[in-house]
Amino acid sequence: MRPTIVAWILAPLSAVALLVAVHVARSADAKPTSPVVWDEEEFAFVRRMVADTYVDELTEAQSRDAFYAAVDGYVRSLPDEYNDFIPPEEYRKWVDDTAGHYAGVGVKIDVLEKEGLKIAGLYPGGPAATAGLRIGEVITHVGGRSLAEVDLSKPENVRVLKGPVGSPVVVTVKAPRAKDAPESAVPALRQVTIVRGDIRPATVFPRRVGKDGRVGYLRISEFVETTPADFDRALDAMIADGVTALVVDLRGNGGGVLPATVRIADRFIRQGDIVRMTGRARNTRRTEAARADDTIPDHIGLVVLVDGHTASASEVFAGCIQDHRRGVVLGTRTYGKFLVQNITEVPGRDAAVKLTSARYVTPNGRSYARDPKHPETPAGLPPDVVVDLSAEDRKKLGQAFDNQEEAVWSAPLPFPDVPADWLDPQLARALELIGQNLLLQDIRDDKPGATTPRKG
Repeated sequence: MRPTIVAWILAPLSAVALLVAVHVARSADAKPTSPVVWDEEEFAFVRRMVADTYVDELTEAQSRDAFYAAVDGYVRSLPDEYNDFIPPEEYRKWVDDTAGHYAGVGVKIDVLEKEGLKIAGLYPGGPAATAGLRIGEVITHVGGRSLAEVDLSKPENVRVLKGPVGSPVVVTVKAPRAKDAPESAVPALRQVTIVRGDIRPATVFPRRVGKDGRVGYLRISEFVETTPADFDRALDAMIADGVTALVVDLRGNGGGVLPATVRIADRFIRQGDIVRMTGRARNTRRTEAARADDTIPDHIGLVVLVDGHTASASEVFAGCIQDHRRGVVLGTRTYGKFLVQNITEVPGRDAAVKLTSARYVTPNGRSYARDPKHPETPAGLPPDVVVDLSAEDRKKLGQAFDNQEEAVWSAPLPFPDVPADWLDPQLARALELIGQNLLLQDIRDDKPGATTPRKG
């Protein structure tokens, strides 16, 4: 059985562990095409030494963790920092995260050790909300099992609320103690049956800005499989309502899956390349090209907001817009990743390997990859218009984003002092450019692909 490549990704994933994947994938597929050093006898000797002479006999879980750590070290020693082995529990979560939806009850939770799961947010119209659960209540039992008796720091013990769409789960919930209730008061408990459904956390946050709301603002927090459909829905509604320009906000967006980025960039580009990738393996040398279908009208202006946390898939989008001179990129230099990873499922192990498989360049062949050996070297796409934020504004912007994401879950706003209609200096400058109807040639050098940034 050959390993299955399940996704092309352009975003860092938290490092975990690796050796099962290398060994299994190699034995299941062709021999390596480069001199990869792996000494089976040496590894077997170390394993026997641990098994026979370590002071304590390892449990199965301890042995598995040691194995994963060994594999982790093997992959993490590669020249870039984006390679991981993803063990089964992490892989299942990764699949949910990149899919952009999962089967569950639709709650945001805070873990209360020795007590249960406190409901911090409810997905609007989701199973838990429909069943009558309320923010502030604590789930104490799931399927009759007390959560006070399990280690809630382990992801598998929190995942009990997930399951197939349409399947029921019985939970016991405890009402929050009333402020004026005596300490001796016993909190009310009730049992609720919830039918699991498909939950789609938001990654696109639309609103209207500018004079008379004629500018559509679309913030993308990450690129997952459901992002294009959500983006299309919001974009098409704005165009139908007569917006004259758009702002796509990619600040803080660390990337995601490549097909989602390509699909969204394709809404703005009629023809030509969106991104070009080159790697050693045959299937890593490819070019993603635009199609004329569904391209929005050219007279609708576009500003793309970026910052130092705009990375990977977000840089693909910004670089494409920049090279095709379709819009103005505004903000500060992006992160500078310019590497592609793919996720390869380990045959029969419900785990996966994430390996850097290619480099990518913008349609005009530009790359601004950061060099970990020389962090002082400038990296990242240079914006067309440079507008920096003060430390205070950066903090406030992060709070505004947090408010957007919590509002989706009907949760109390963590930063109520930040107004929903607040315009940070970068967004305000974007609206000024749109209002002045500045053309790209007024901002950039006339050479195709040149990006001479202009201050403010």
